[in-house]
Amino acid sequence: MFNKEKTIIKIEGMKCQHCASKVINALENIEGVKKVKIDLDKKEAIIKSKEKLDINILKKAITDLDYEVISIVTNHE
Repeated sequence: MFNKEKTIIKIEGMKCQHCASKVINALENIEGVKKVKIDLDKKEAIIKSKEKLDINILKKAITDLDYEVISIVTNHE
């Protein structure tokens, strides 16, 4: 059994499915990211990975799209 990490990023500015798709594409291109799910109601990106991800790289991918990162929480599953 392998370790899994779940990272939840609160994002301000995502309003529609197009916004969510842009964020998903940006995050899925980061090495180590296995799966990304967006919850528009909660304004969250939920990222699954096998290893701990660099928070600064995740944040830059989102801010480069002109969205604001409110918080980032990483949990070990």
